[in-house]
Amino acid sequence: MTKRMAAVALGMMLGWAVVPGQAADFVNQNTHGATQCIRAFTSPMLDLPREEMVSAVHQKYDHSLEVSERQSVVYNQSQLFTWASEAKVSCAKAVGFLKHGEANAEQISQCDCYYSRMRLLMH
Repeated sequence: MTKRMAAVALGMMLGWAVVPGQAADFVNQNTHGATQCIRAFTSPMLDLPREEMVSAVHQKYDHSLEVSERQSVVYNQSQLFTWASEAKVSCAKAVGFLKHGEANAEQISQCDCYYSRMRLLMH
């Protein structure tokens, strides 16, 4: 992971807004920007019965982890690695909350949003 990606990921985990002028690579390629995942997106997974929600979050985590570790993803020039990594982290946080009995709406929504952006770049 580059220093810039690490800094942006840390900022996102701390809740800092990603400013398009500072991280233009996060807002191109039809991904609608990371800020939408942080502030404006509410996942429909939150409306699922608990067991289905837990299963969906685990599935998204497992898939994003697998994608983020592929050499073909790590070493390419697209944003796929970025979104897979963001999905992996957000989904892992959501899994942690779920294990402790809390369906954290923010983490579940970020998991779903970043996962969707990852999937867009896979096709």
